[in-house]
Amino acid sequence: MEEKKSLTESELYNIGASMCARTEHCSAEVRSKLLRGTDDERLVARVIARLCEEKFIDEERYARAFIHDKLRFARWGRLKIRQELWSKQVPESIYAPLLDAIDEKQYISTLRDLLKAKKKAIRAKDDFEGKAKLLRFGVSRGFEPKYIYPLLKIEDDVPEDC
Repeated sequence: MEEKKSLTESELYNIGASMCARTEHCSAEVRSKLLRGTDDERLVARVIARLCEEKFIDEERYARAFIHDKLRFARWGRLKIRQELWSKQVPESIYAPLLDAIDEKQYISTLRDLLKAKKKAIRAKDDFEGKAKLLRFGVSRGFEPKYIYPLLKIEDDVPEDC
């Protein structure tokens, strides 16, 4: 196995700063990129701390941009966005209030538009199968069933023994 070329602190800083100047990144993404240039975890931690001090990395700014982009362009629901931010090691204390602040009317409108478009594309034997496919689609996009059910006019009363 080939040994990594160990970059200096200055070189790592320049890589991180350049990366963050182009687009928003969380500290986990920057850490991952910088660890390709060195094995020294402490050096990478120092560089990331400096990038945070100088506001190249700002987890709240990143979370705000990520949530906005995923809602508007990828049309993801809260659950999928929450999972992705968790996997990127963004603290929940940062993204939870931002997710709670999402405009409900816009959120439901996005879901309604998604389901309408999907309904045209699915093939189903009957209404039940069609609704099941739409429900699975909505959940796979990260939307909560409590928002999907009313749009499909599905009863939320499921017997507990099911």
